[in-house]
Amino acid sequence: MKLAAATVATTPPRIATGPGGHIQCTVKSIHVYLFENSINEGNVYMLENLSVTLNSGKYKPTMHEFRMFFKRETRVTLVEDSSIPLYGFSFVPFVEILNETKDDRRLVDVLGVVTGKGNLIEFKKEGKPCNYVVIELENIEGGLKLRCTLWEDYAFMFLKHLEDHPYESYVVVLQFAKMKNFKGF
Repeated sequence: MKLAAATVATTPPRIATGPGGHIQCTVKSIHVYLFENSINEGNVYMLENLSVTLNSGKYKPTMHEFRMFFKRETRVTLVEDSSIPLYGFSFVPFVEILNETKDDRRLVDVLGVVTGKGNLIEFKKEGKPCNYVVIELENIEGGLKLRCTLWEDYAFMFLKHLEDHPYESYVVVLQFAKMKNFKGF
């Protein structure tokens, strides 16, 4: 199999398969050493000789029917001049998130204006310290609100950003967000 181009982002990567289409592509841990020095975030690559399977994994960064895996024989070639956008999002409307049963295997992209935030919550889980903050987002069109829980480093980064940049409003993009009820939300 030969793929025209791929954008590489942080885990889990999604590959553009055509206008608006994405497919998950994974490098198994036993093959990471083969590719870690030949793939860099922010570049576009041509990939050859990949495995393709049904998308039946626990978490689904895309709703594509299939997903791809690098093999030992996979070839990676840097594309120097490309018109492919480096970062693609597939924003899910708030109404779809709010009305859908919470399939915690589906990972979604969310865009919203911050309309509220809770305090940092600290607790212990299995003896280890854990932290989270709940934020409230309103869709760009207005009228629908969604509560999102940011965990650990994401909670700290968000709160630090608010502290360092005290603006009136903030727009947040969440990529690969897990849809799940947490404490009744």
